[in-house]
Amino acid sequence: MLRSYSRGLLDRAQNQYHSCCTRRWFQAIPVIDVEPLVNQQQNAAEVGQQLHKACNEVGFFYVANHGVPTQTCQNVLKEAHAWFALPEHIKKQILIRPDTHYRGYQQLGANVTRYEEGYQRDWHEAIDLYREQSPKAAPLSPIHGPNQWPTQLPTFDTALREYINNMLQLGEHLMRGIAMGLGLPANFFEGNRAGAEQSYWCTRVIHYPPLAEGTSHRKREGGVRETAAAALQGADIKRSVQLSCGEHTDYGLLTLVNQDSHVSALQVKNQQGQWINADPIPGTFVCNIGDMLKIWSNGMYRPTPHRVINADPSQSRVSIPFFYEPCYEALVEPPAELIVKGDCRPEQQRFVRYGSHLEGKVLNNFEL
Repeated sequence: MLRSYSRGLLDRAQNQYHSCCTRRWFQAIPVIDVEPLVNQQQNAAEVGQQLHKACNEVGFFYVANHGVPTQTCQNVLKEAHAWFALPEHIKKQILIRPDTHYRGYQQLGANVTRYEEGYQRDWHEAIDLYREQSPKAAPLSPIHGPNQWPTQLPTFDTALREYINNMLQLGEHLMRGIAMGLGLPANFFEGNRAGAEQSYWCTRVIHYPPLAEGTSHRKREGGVRETAAAALQGADIKRSVQLSCGEHTDYGLLTLVNQDSHVSALQVKNQQGQWINADPIPGTFVCNIGDMLKIWSNGMYRPTPHRVINADPSQSRVSIPFFYEPCYEALVEPPAELIVKGDCRPEQQRFVRYGSHLEGKVLNNFEL
C-alpha cells in the first residue's frame, strides 16, 4: 500500500515536471476562492489544484472568501495610517536597531533594495515584527527577541495583534492547499516544518508616501515622479532609480498582503519582462510565493519579481504583508516524492536551514 501511494506521487511529480517549464507570460493574476479549504470542505483538493496552477504559472494569486473578517482587515489599515501620522519623535520610541533584534520602526529610506552595482534606498517607512523568541534561546540569533509593539497608539496595537492571529491561521490553511496541489499529504508543512504554532512569521506594516516626496527630500535626481509614472505604464527603468520598494523576490515561504484599496502601486513581472499591476481587489489578499517554496517544490515553483511604485502625487499607501514562514530550525529540502529518479526530475534544490537563511537576509536589509 505504501509503495502504491509513493508510486502515485512520483507519477504526479513527473506530470508536473512538464508543466513547471510553462513560460510565465501571464497578463493577469488569478483570483482563487479558498472557502472550501478554510472550512475543510470535501472539494478542498480542487482549491489545491488551483493553487498549484497559480504557483506554477504566475507565482502570485488573490485569495477570496478567506475567512478573515472584513472589519479586521480594514481596521488595521485605518489604525496604521493613524500611527504613521504621529510625530517622528514618537515613532522613534520603537526605532529599529541591532540591539532591538532588528524589530521595530524603520525610518524613510532605511530599508534598501540591493542589486549587483550597489543598493537604492526604498521610499517607505515601516514597522517590522516577528515571532517572539527569547534572545537567550538556543540556538542564539541576533534576530531573536521581543517585538517593539506600537503601543503609542493602543488601538493600533490591539488591531495588529488580532490581525496577526487571523493571518497565522489563514497561512496554515493555504499551505495545506499548496501541499495538496504538489501531491503531498495535506499536513506536510505542519509541525516542525512550518506549523502555525512554530512558524517564524513576520509582519511588516508599511507606509508608502508619494514617491515624489523622495525627490524633494534628497534634492537630487529630479524627475522621479515622471519616471515612476512611466514605470507604472510599463517603461523599463534602471535599478538605481529610487522606487517605493525596488524589484525583488521574497525570501521566505508565503506572503499575504492586505493593501489599501485607493492606490494601485504593486506590480508583478512576467517572463517577458512586462510589469502587470496587482490592483487592490476588495475582500481579498494578494499572495505570492518565496524562495523556500522553490526549494520545497524542488524548483517546480519559482518566486516572481515584484516592486512597489506609489506614483500618486498626493495620496499615501499602507500595506500590511504577513509572511507565513518556516519554523526557525526547519531544514528546507525537497521531499523524496518530488525527486524523480532518472532524467525526468532530479533533485534541483539543495537544503537550507531556514534560520540561517533568514539571518543573512535580515542583516542585509537595512542601511541604518
